[in-house]
Amino acid sequence: MVFSVVVISELLAFILTLAPMRLEYQRWNDLALISLFIQWNGLVGSVTLCALRPFLTRYSNQFAAIVSFLVLLLSITFISELTFSVLHYYLLTDMISAVTHWEFLLHNLLIGGIIGALALRYFYIQHQWRVKMESETCTKLQLLQARIRPHFLFNSMNTIASLTRTQPEVAERITEDLAELFRMLFKSDHEMIPWSSELHLCQRYIEIEKQRLGDRLQISWQVKSVPADALVPALLLQPLLENAIFHGIEPEINGGEIKVTGQFRNKQLILTVQNSHSQNIVHRQGNKMALENIRERLKTHYDGLARLACHEENDWYNVKLTIPYIKKESIKKDSSKTV
Repeated sequence: MVFSVVVISELLAFILTLAPMRLEYQRWNDLALISLFIQWNGLVGSVTLCALRPFLTRYSNQFAAIVSFLVLLLSITFISELTFSVLHYYLLTDMISAVTHWEFLLHNLLIGGIIGALALRYFYIQHQWRVKMESETCTKLQLLQARIRPHFLFNSMNTIASLTRTQPEVAERITEDLAELFRMLFKSDHEMIPWSSELHLCQRYIEIEKQRLGDRLQISWQVKSVPADALVPALLLQPLLENAIFHGIEPEINGGEIKVTGQFRNKQLILTVQNSHSQNIVHRQGNKMALENIRERLKTHYDGLARLACHEENDWYNVKLTIPYIKKESIKKDSSKTV
């Protein structure tokens, strides 16, 4: 916002410099003084409005707009009076074309009032656009999340159903694990959860699948270097594990292996899920829905700063996630920087 104020002020300074029909050399020398005067008006007005923000947020947009406009006029009056006094004290009034005190003040108020009103309107529209984009993003994330949760639940319930007759005690224990897992998942409305919670959720999911697949499912975790407080989208890793089991482990009589590795480099989390290949062509191809879903969620959460890459190498299928390191404190700081 401060950068925008500075740019708008400087553009106004250039307009005032270019306004006279005759462009004299002295006029370009005055550009520095004109810029200084306008920048002071813009920055003092912005600081005053920021100081009044806790007061203005209690009232309607119309009332806040009127008060903001009057505050800008008052700040222009103050800077104009101060400037005229300084020029008069140092006998430099010829620098403002020898206009009277009131002409100087009225001239500044008219120009400042018009530009101030346009600037307030610009920032209001920008704020409304940001609120709309955040609302659309939240809705989009909820829809993407809604695709994953039922799929996760149905697969887990199928596992329980398959064990109900043969191993009722195990089925009961898995049901309790599943209830605890979903209790953790739905305990808050936040889409971002700590990495430690996501890892615990995935490990519980793997334990449920191990009850169904037994020794056919082998998994190794190498994620100690990932900070536990790093925030990630909920159910980020679990769909990748589910894909690895469905496409690489289930089709094989002897099962297979999954490797989960995590690294922390250059303020980025690098998560990799590898699964041994299945010889079943249909299972190897899959429908790519989970991967596309995750790509969309990464794009929405991280605004293009996260990546998902897939490739096959030496009978292993590799999925690599690269996401920025974000902590809870960072989100609090960002949320406080609203206009």
